[in-house]
Amino acid sequence: MKVACMNIARQQEYLFCYLLTLLGFDVLLLQTEQDISPELERLELSRKCVAAGFGQYEAANSRQYAVPEYRPEMYAGDRNSEEDIFHMSEGMASAVGIQSQTAASRAAVNVRIPERDRRTREMLDSRRHREVPGQQNLSSAGETVIRQNPSNARETVIQPKPWSGSKTSAIQPIPQRGRRELSYEELAQLASSVVQIMIHDGRGDVIGGGSGIMIGREGYILTNNHVACRGRLYSVRIEEDQRVYQTDEMIKYNSVLDLAVIRIERKLSPLPIYKGEKKLVRGQRVVAIGSPLGLFNSVSDGIISGFREIEGVDMIQFTAPISNGSSGGAVLNMYGEVIGISTAGFDAGQNINLAVGYEYIGNFVRGFVN
Repeated sequence: MKVACMNIARQQEYLFCYLLTLLGFDVLLLQTEQDISPELERLELSRKCVAAGFGQYEAANSRQYAVPEYRPEMYAGDRNSEEDIFHMSEGMASAVGIQSQTAASRAAVNVRIPERDRRTREMLDSRRHREVPGQQNLSSAGETVIRQNPSNARETVIQPKPWSGSKTSAIQPIPQRGRRELSYEELAQLASSVVQIMIHDGRGDVIGGGSGIMIGREGYILTNNHVACRGRLYSVRIEEDQRVYQTDEMIKYNSVLDLAVIRIERKLSPLPIYKGEKKLVRGQRVVAIGSPLGLFNSVSDGIISGFREIEGVDMIQFTAPISNGSSGGAVLNMYGEVIGISTAGFDAGQNINLAVGYEYIGNFVRGFVN
């Protein structure tokens, strides 16, 4: 959501605009009559941009795709209709290794990751250069460093925190005292804490579906942003409960991490989120629970096969089979703890699937878990 304000002068008006940025709004202050006061400028909550005079505009340099004549198609969300096909973004084309226009590079690579919107792409690009001072995303998993650039202007640089899952080790995780590995039958029983989400448009028609993970007893459910952002209304189905819970409450979202939290009016039994006692390693066994193709709470098993960075986000690559509709489902370790959320998969490969890891999840849901 975007807000434009004209000629802000009072401190409370300026601070209210800053509050809107913390709530996720894009705020533009148009100071056509007077600038903000020096006292407010010293708070460094906004960046000053001076418009050029008439005839002084220059065209911005256009960004070139790695393969100008061909961009692989990408399925947005969890619908299987042709109208949902979008072009892959430049960052994703590079991530899947499309570097030339040879016949081999033109082989179709379908990736079930929604294309980032313009604002998100600009946000990702700005991480390589600078971020607007004072407008830090409170739910991002990074550290903020303020430094002086050569022009003596202050700039804020977002430096991602080291991700413990991105390093591999030959040593398997050691069970802690009081913890034991569960059998596949026991892990399958945890499906009662994974939900199916049906997405409705403004008329109430079903336009898609996905999965979600119970994270808070007071009705809080974690899912993917690309699942939740398309809906005006959600229907939530819970195992062993005949009632279908409807809600329009999307509490929080992050389009970069592809995470969102919705809420229903019901007490829940949340799954524990892994605390990171030991690093995740390749070869570690995992179980995925979700609703692929609408098949409610299907359980599959596999291993962690690698760690990848996709458009600036560290992700877990795993082999447990998932399909459209699995997005937002749980990826568990053998102790029944959430180590990731099923997010994407490569259609051209076999069981090459991706999950956002527990560190991002832990930071994102802080305050909802109980």
